Amino acid sequence: MRHFDTDSLETLVAIVDRGGFTAAGEALGKTQAAVSVIVSRMEARVGKRLLERSRKGVTPTFAGEILIGYARRILSLEDEALAAIGGDEAAGRVRLAVPDDFVDMMVTPLIGAFSRRFPRVQLEMRCDLSFRLEPMLERGEVDLAIITQDPARPLGEVLRREPRAWCAARDHRPELIDPLPLAMFPDGCRCRPDALASLEAMGRSWRIAYTSSHMPGIHSAVNAGMAVSILGVSSIPKEWRRLGEAEGFPELPPLDIALVVPANASVATRRFAAFLRETVSQQELAA
Repeated sequence: MRHFDTDSLETLVAIVDRGGFTAAGEALGKTQAAVSVIVSRMEARVGKRLLERSRKGVTPTFAGEILIGYARRILSLEDEALAAIGGDEAAGRVRLAVPDDFVDMMVTPLIGAFSRRFPRVQLEMRCDLSFRLEPMLERGEVDLAIITQDPARPLGEVLRREPRAWCAARDHRPELIDPLPLAMFPDGCRCRPDALASLEAMGRSWRIAYTSSHMPGIHSAVNAGMAVSILGVSSIPKEWRRLGEAEGFPELPPLDIALVVPANASVATRRFAAFLRETVSQQELAA
């Protein structure tokens, strides 16, 4: 019979979440050579290639994606079994890093249920742009992070693909102004470059009228009629207008929203990650 050991599964997950063999080895206390041997043995066991290396980093193959999904579930069950045997519920502090435009979409729906299930876990939340959150995770300042993936260096597991839309306040028409006034997150925002590039490609002149690192600032500018913005559709207030091809705005690719959990995450952190995956899955089924 063929069996998987959890150490190998944990290594495979760490490679994908950390973006490479070296980073995974550092997180797990293994050499890069040891990590490579573990992957080679797993590939020999299943008879399929699990990972592909490229200039952009390491990405799972189709077989790898399937196995990683099961690996996360197996590791989560292992945590639950150890906690049950020890008679110890998850406890401690979980520090979550997340862009604030994802809070209502992904975090708010699970906080109440999670807190009731694990009352001894203290939740803390740090909101900022993804490119600032990733270094916090690497330095150990937060325990897990929800990020917009960088296409050039994708980290973590994709939780959902979020469509985006141009938007404006219901009673204002800033889209008729030339140059087009924009309310945007600052430089470093991962949805900003292709949005501006799409306007350039269609020959539409624009200017940054307002910049904010947080959602309330963007909301204030749009509600005041100062500018058009671009947000994930789940973050657009119902009373705003979405602007599309009829108004002369190009369609944009969706954002890949990912969860990054360190390989050495605590039981409490893994519990929160499992709750988050379940919540997102339920949202997708209901959509």
